[in-house]
Formats: sequence, C-alpha cells, structure tokens
Amino acid sequence: MVDLVTTGYLTLDDLVLADGRVVRDTLGGGALYAAVGALVWGSAVGLHACAGGDYPVHLLQQIAAAGIDLRGVTDGPPHSLRLWLLEEAERRKQQLPKLASPSVAALDADRGPLPEAYAAAAGFHVAPSLPETQRGIAAEIRRRAPGAVITVDIWTESFFDPTPYSDPSFLADIDAFLPSDKEVEALWGLDDLAATLRRLAAAGPHVVAVKRGGLGSLIYDRGRDVFWEIPAVPVRPIDTIGAGDAYCGGFLTGMVETGDALEAGLRGTISASFAIQDYGALAGIDPDPAEVTRRLTALRGRVRCGDPDS
Repeated sequence: MVDLVTTGYLTLDDLVLADGRVVRDTLGGGALYAAVGALVWGSAVGLHACAGGDYPVHLLQQIAAAGIDLRGVTDGPPHSLRLWLLEEAERRKQQLPKLASPSVAALDADRGPLPEAYAAAAGFHVAPSLPETQRGIAAEIRRRAPGAVITVDIWTESFFDPTPYSDPSFLADIDAFLPSDKEVEALWGLDDLAATLRRLAAAGPHVVAVKRGGLGSLIYDRGRDVFWEIPAVPVRPIDTIGAGDAYCGGFLTGMVETGDALEAGLRGTISASFAIQDYGALAGIDPDPAEVTRRLTALRGRVRCGDPDS
C-alpha cells in the first residue's frame, strides 16, 4: 500500500548548464522529483505518470529500485517526453521539448485515471501539467479520496497557455498550493505579496507556500492568518533543476503526518536541499538520516514569522 501519490510527468532531460557543459539523459519530471522528495521522510510513494513507449526499461527499474511504486505508470504514446533544460542561472531556466516528444496534452490524455491501488493514499501531489488537466485530477482525487491531502504546483512555460491559472477557482479542491515566485509574479504580481497569498488561500487551500529558489520559501497559513519565511539550507548546489518539485514532496509528507504548515515547509526545504546536490531526480535518494535530522534542527532556528511586506 502506498502512503502518498505524485502525479505528473516523467521525462528524460538534457541539461545545458550556464558554463556550456551538457549533461545528457538525466531522469526528470516533476512527479518523479516530488516522489523522491517524499522518500526523504520514509513515505511509501506511488508514481502516476505516462512514460512513453520508448522510455528505457532500465531507468524504470532504477526508479522502482529506489522504492517508488510504478503501478500508476503507463506507456502511452510511442515516444517519451524529452526536454532541453537551459540553466542560465539559478533563477533563470527554460524548458524546451525536443522535436520527437509527444505533446503534453497527449501525455495527459494517456496517463489515465488513478489506479485503484492508489485510491486509499493519504496524500496526493499534483505536479505541473496543463491547467485543465490539473483541475480534473484534483477533482477526481477529491471525489475518490475525500479525506486525502491534496497539494498542487503549477508552471508557466512557453509551450502552452498558462492564462487559465489566472482564475484562482482552480484551487477549490486542494489543501495546499505550492507555486514558485516566478509563477506568482507572472500570473498575479509580487507588489503586495501578503494580499496576493491571502486572496489565493481564500479560493480554497488552507496553505499557500511560495518557493523562492535560493531564498527559501514563504508560507501562508490561512487558519492562523500567519506567514513564515523559511530560508534555504546552506549547501553547495550542483543542479537546482527539480528542487521545487522535491520541496513539494517533502511538503506533502509534513501536511499528511502533522497537518502543520510550518512543519510541512521545513520538510520541503530539507528535501530540496538533498535534490540539488547531484544531477537528476534520484539525487536525493537515501540521504543519511542523521544528516536529515541535523539539517532540520538547524533550520528550525532560522525561521522568521511575520508579514512578508513589513
């Protein structure tokens, strides 16, 4: 039985780094990074994604060997989603699907419904995909697992229209909304961040957590009307692709196990810190439990409570 489920894309990525180096065929996809972020905290995680018919079997075996349940992975179209990831700086990244890749709409259609084996999970993370797909998945989860925790992350990439996100009614079925500051700025602006987060939370989610890259994250808890600023863990980054997705997986474990937004944010931050210490989605697998505890203890003492605009 799985405790948590992440749903979204499974990709093969070629990374083009700021210094011109290229790292090829790395495991990627928001759903996979989020699953690994949840594994940091010992959760049993299922992956709901469409791999594509030519996704290398040995890579699926690596994912399964890492402890991720793959009963929710389908073959779908003949080709997998392969991306160029252009990383010009920590705060400047672009994703470009390769020419042979299927459309994200085709992958969404071929992902299929959640397997029955996943319906009893306590928490679900809906990783970035098309806006209408995410709305449908969240509604399906709420119908089939009414007591589960649902978290959602979004994206605003150039290869699809993100404007449907501008209407926050898509947040009605979820418990926590986990965008990056890039998405918040593109869709709603950053001029009055506190007011924006309150408005987004009023649309449905109990918690809104904004990921801010190397600056950490900002969390708003609607029930307590309180903000927390959590800094990033000071580690040397190797590859920051997927850090936000790993944050989401750790965040989900905290919400499911404690129901506390601050605890969820702390866990998300720790998961992200392991994800950035090597290339690819499996970088955060099997961290030293003592190091997890050390980072968590140190991070608790660095949290700031208060209005972000004050």
